Amino acid sequence: MCGFIGVLRPRSAGPVSEDELRVLLPRIRHRGPDQEGVFTRAGFGVAAARLRIRGGAEGDQPLVSKDGRRAVAFNGELLYEGAHVATAPQQCDTPLLLDASLDDDDLLSGNMGALVRYDARERRVDLGRDPLGIKPLYIAELEDGTLWFASEIAPLLAAVPALRKPDRDGLAELLHFHRPRARLPLEGVRALPRGLTVSFALDRRGFLDASSTPKPGARPAAPQVQLVDEPPVAVERAWRDAARRAADVDGPVSLLLSGGLDSSAVAAWAERPDLLCLTGRFEPAGGAFDESEAAAAVARHVGLQHEIVELRDEDLIADLPAVVRALEMPLAGPGSLALWRMAPRAREHGRVALTGTGGDELLGGYARIALVIGRAGAWTRGYEPLRARIEQAGSDPAARMRAAFDRSSDLQPVLDPSFAASLGWPVTAPLLTDRSPLRSMLWEERNGTLLSLLQVEDRVLMAHGVEGRPVGCLGTLPAVAAALPDEWLVGPDGEGKRALRAALRGAIPEAVRTDTRKRGFPTPFARAARGAGRELVESWLADSRFSGRGWWDVDAVRTLLLEERPAYDRALFAVLCWEWWARWFLDGDAFAEDPR
Repeated sequence: MCGFIGVLRPRSAGPVSEDELRVLLPRIRHRGPDQEGVFTRAGFGVAAARLRIRGGAEGDQPLVSKDGRRAVAFNGELLYEGAHVATAPQQCDTPLLLDASLDDDDLLSGNMGALVRYDARERRVDLGRDPLGIKPLYIAELEDGTLWFASEIAPLLAAVPALRKPDRDGLAELLHFHRPRARLPLEGVRALPRGLTVSFALDRRGFLDASSTPKPGARPAAPQVQLVDEPPVAVERAWRDAARRAADVDGPVSLLLSGGLDSSAVAAWAERPDLLCLTGRFEPAGGAFDESEAAAAVARHVGLQHEIVELRDEDLIADLPAVVRALEMPLAGPGSLALWRMAPRAREHGRVALTGTGGDELLGGYARIALVIGRAGAWTRGYEPLRARIEQAGSDPAARMRAAFDRSSDLQPVLDPSFAASLGWPVTAPLLTDRSPLRSMLWEERNGTLLSLLQVEDRVLMAHGVEGRPVGCLGTLPAVAAALPDEWLVGPDGEGKRALRAALRGAIPEAVRTDTRKRGFPTPFARAARGAGRELVESWLADSRFSGRGWWDVDAVRTLLLEERPAYDRALFAVLCWEWWARWFLDGDAFAEDPR
């Protein structure tokens, strides 16, 4: 797992120097503390930092061919065959990418990764990203034709300070939905679409050919799987294979084990008896924010080591600025704060942490999915406010979906009216509704919610030098999930992930398998903000930058500290995330100090 930043220039903008890229290496060093390097040729250059998971010096980056005419930097892992390339156990996969054809649609299928490849012989530079968007890749195109690209946003903003400008449409969408949609909240910075490879032509001197246009590769369609087994059997086989390959690491591996189904499936099927299961626990023991008992029961059942990481309310508040800086966008839920505290223990143990991320989005695990399609029941208890909002939207599927995803009610009461008006509030971003309501919901979960969660996982874990492997997104699992009949996704009483739950019969404790409560590191941020962390929160709200930004109704925000709020309320968390994002990336605090 690695990080990279690079640039591609037309001849009119001049050659790329090694020094201008080397000075940016400290901005990506957290993604690869083991080795770093720079490669430049005429109008192309890339700096890379490597986190060594497999192999030795043969995988140091940027990797350059013996004749010096090809180079590659890769952030990811090839756990499965792609483009007719198979990675042997413990073999570094980056050298294989020097020769693999990027024209093959299945290069990164089932894997996770983002890459850049330079080829002087073919006179092209390719940028590519895996089909689910597990690993990020951002690009910024300047007025002079220069193209910058990087594994994270912050290095781009360090290289080109002019990019530190808010994009109004991006701000509005993210405020509304709390997840990225069509735009990012920064002008001139965009994410390369998932599953896409784009080729840029070079002229005879090795500069970006200004007369050509980027050539997008054929975006691979979702792979089709013909189920020959019963759905629970097919899901078990795919999940077991993904967990086994993800855990196949030469060295210690940990698992972030909540009390939920997805990470429990990883524990049951990873076939790694030395796997260390880590669970975060908030006080009080046995309370609504403590999942340790269920997690411990799973670890005992499958015979794995289990440790509890004690989480304190005051740390949630103290950590928030650092977490927002790592995330680079104010999009996460409070669970990112729990992950931040668990990551150092995972890093002490090893360099790879497994997670169950992807199960809810691909297999229909969220209560809102059941509620939108009218399948309320035993498995949706506790979601009565959400159900009421969805029912109030009527019978139109699009309206019900918008009611399920639209989070504007969190922030609308505390936004400054003038600022809201300048954003064109409320946003009417369309949702995909050209298929059945269930399949439309799954499309939105996969292309919105999951992308947000993957970004959180990537940024938080990599900030601590840990490679996260989201088992629920790997191998054939996405394709198997897409092929499941509707009745094996959501049951008539709202039971989500029916195929996975059936597959786990006997593999995990029955009490965990049949628990109707949604699990997954619930985090008491509102309790912490009004309690142990209140003094620090009040100091942030009293800062002149907060009141002077013009985004918030300051008095309305203060009431969030004074009144009792529901346990699931995220309003204050969202406000503070937005404020710290603005300080780090718009005000420039993230670039004020020398990162060396």
